[in-house]
Amino acid sequence: MSRTYKKWTQTEIQFILDNQHMLDHEVSSKLSQITGENITPNMVRRQRRKCGIMKSRGRTSKNKSNQHILTEQTNDI
Repeated sequence: MSRTYKKWTQTEIQFILDNQHMLDHEVSSKLSQITGENITPNMVRRQRRKCGIMKSRGRTSKNKSNQHILTEQTNDI
């Protein structure tokens, strides 16, 4: 299995920086559509880490807005 190196353009790196809130597989699929190249989530993750963007670990909370409301209510008591 041979590995090929991808030369990242500044616009591709800027796209990753601008879409930090998106998941790596979402960014990779968008970049694949835009560039026509096969860009994997691992490739996006490596570039994100090279740029110093660290995502939080673990799963995200589905009811994040509800947790905020609950903490406000307990603070009022």
